[in-house]
Amino acid sequence: MPEKSKKFHEFALKSILFKGQHDLYFCYVKSEKIAHVLSVLQSRSAAESAAQMGSMVASASRLPETIAHFAAGEIELAVVLADIFSLLSAVRLANTQNVIHKENALLIADEYEALAERMTGGARLSPFVTSEDFLLPQLAPEEPQTPPQLLDGRSRTDLYIKDNKGQVKETSLKTKGHHVQESKRAPLILGFVRKHTGSSIKDISRAVKGCSEKTIQRDLAMLIEQGLIEKRGERRWSIYYPL
Repeated sequence: MPEKSKKFHEFALKSILFKGQHDLYFCYVKSEKIAHVLSVLQSRSAAESAAQMGSMVASASRLPETIAHFAAGEIELAVVLADIFSLLSAVRLANTQNVIHKENALLIADEYEALAERMTGGARLSPFVTSEDFLLPQLAPEEPQTPPQLLDGRSRTDLYIKDNKGQVKETSLKTKGHHVQESKRAPLILGFVRKHTGSSIKDISRAVKGCSEKTIQRDLAMLIEQGLIEKRGERRWSIYYPL
């Protein structure tokens, strides 16, 4: 491997896009290699065969971009797999039509099959998780014997107060010099991030329904302040890890 390429691979694996997601970077580079091979085959084919391969080569050249956007948390795994399976079908059809030689088609199909398996094995399995997955059975109410606890076990005696009707309500909590509002969503968010490390805001919002991404961001800020979650990256590239 040329030294320049090696240095860029090292940079990419440490970047905010692929850090902690080495399998996804492998898939990104592999999809790019396959696209180059298909492009070379097209350039060496007869005019009629080259024209037939045009759509397939165009789809193959877009796959690395799709994988990169999946790594950024912008699209679902199912979208990436749909593109890979579509390319598999296109390669097999090209073989049937004698557009691609049988041995070449088998080799390329094997590469796409391995790519699909690698994507499934190394990706965050975030789709189809809902807030119901985190619900607990209702417990009988009882008088608290000890002050309520923070999510990390620290005592917090100022969380609940009674209003003038004698009803218990939530109040603000002072942590590290800042007032933050304890949220009933916080345990769900914390549990999700612990189970799906390296999650984005979009991943979390699909699991914790009924609130906006900005609301989830406020809850995440509280969990970060309590030292339970770590944020890496900025703006839409932000991902969250448990501590």
